Formats: sequence, structure tokens, C-alpha cells
Amino acid sequence: MSCGNSKDATAMVNNREVMDQISGNYLVTSIHETNYTSSELTLLFDEKTNTVSGFSGCNRFTGTYKISENTISFGPLASTRMACRETENQIEKTMLEALSNTNALSLNNRELTLLNSDKALIKATKILEDNSEQDTGYKITYTAMSRGLFNEYVFENGKISIQKDRASTPTVRTCSQEEINTLLEEVRALELEKLNSLKAPSEKRFVDAAAIAILKVSYQGDTYQTPEFDHGEPNQYIASLVSTLLGLAEKKQ
Repeated sequence: MSCGNSKDATAMVNNREVMDQISGNYLVTSIHETNYTSSELTLLFDEKTNTVSGFSGCNRFTGTYKISENTISFGPLASTRMACRETENQIEKTMLEALSNTNALSLNNRELTLLNSDKALIKATKILEDNSEQDTGYKITYTAMSRGLFNEYVFENGKISIQKDRASTPTVRTCSQEEINTLLEEVRALELEKLNSLKAPSEKRFVDAAAIAILKVSYQGDTYQTPEFDHGEPNQYIASLVSTLLGLAEKKQ
């Protein structure tokens, strides 16, 4: 009995640790490997009440969940009954069916994956309530423009906004913690004061053979900006940062 009680106590501690880690609000990024970021689907886990709730594309839903080590099961999920478009109804059906088929989970930093055995059903990114955790002191802006081109990428508060032409509304995606860390490592490696005097390595922009590019970094109330350079050919000092930023902006979910 003593050994059995010890195992039970250990299991309870492990379960509680997992519940504490999973607790919080998540933005669903994909279901069955299909990107749903633009649908703004959410999951909210409350470890105090063992309840899960969120937005599933048309209605809000709520229900219970149970965790045992790396397994998870959801109780019956109740939804509101709003009338929605067929596309929204289909998104909701897909999400709720995925939740009902979930029996395992994986949590890596802010990235939550709900699985059926080893098959990923839902992937979601934890939304940080305290923006200080995302090192909000940095704002990184890269702009490339010509008479027929306008691209602007802005990293701030753990998100990247992407604007592909002057008239469009920027799209925004939430970066993973790994992506945030990678970008911050790049910018922290620079002496920002040097940006103001970096020499452009090429001059194609003067004959309309390349778009004009500018990199700007704002930090703790100060702004540091490079002189104009050819898009695609930054000074070597900022080449790694530019490559990382553009790579994250173009990355598919």
C-alpha cells in the first residue's frame, strides 16, 4: 500500500505540473496541418476549474478536460447557437471534431500540440499576457520600395506584420518563442549606433535595378536607421538580421 500511495502521489504531482503549464490562452494556428491563423480560433485552459473554452469559428464553446501525464481528454463541449456562414460552420465542425478525437498532448515552450496518438490534430501558440516576457523593447522594421513595389515587415511584441503593397492591410502572425529568441539574438548582437552610418555595398537602386531598402530598429525610446541600400544586398553587418526577419515573415504556418 505504501508503494502504491507513493506512485499515486507522484502521478498527481506530475498531472498538476502539466495542468499548470498548459493553463492559459492559445491562438490556434493549424488543424490537420491546415493554417487557420486568420480565423482567430482560440483555446483557454483554466487549471483551477479544469475547464476549456474558446472560439471555434462561429460560436464560443466550453467544456471540461482531464490530464494524466501526457494524455488529455475533453468532456462534452457545449456551444452557443449563433447562425453563421457555411464556411464558418465547417471550420467549427473541424475544430470541435479534432478536440473530441484528442487523446495526447505535447507542450514545447509556448507551442501546444493536441494529438490522436502520434498524429497532430491541433497546433496552437500560447498568448502571453505579460508583454514584458516578449522583450517588447525592440521594434524592427524592414521596408523595401520602388515605383512598383512596397514591402514592409515589422516585428514587435512577439508578432510580425507583413504588408505587401501600399494599399493593403498588413497581415499579422504570432511568432513562436523559438523564432522570437532567434530574432532577438540577432538584434542584440549589433551595436545599434552603427546602423546610422552603414555603407551600402551596391548601387543598383540608382538605376531602378533594385528596390530601395531601409532597416530601422527602435529600442527604449531611441531609433536607429540605416541609410538606403539595395533590397537583397544589405551591408554584411546587418545581413544575418535581415535574412532572419525576412525568413520569418515569409514562413508558412
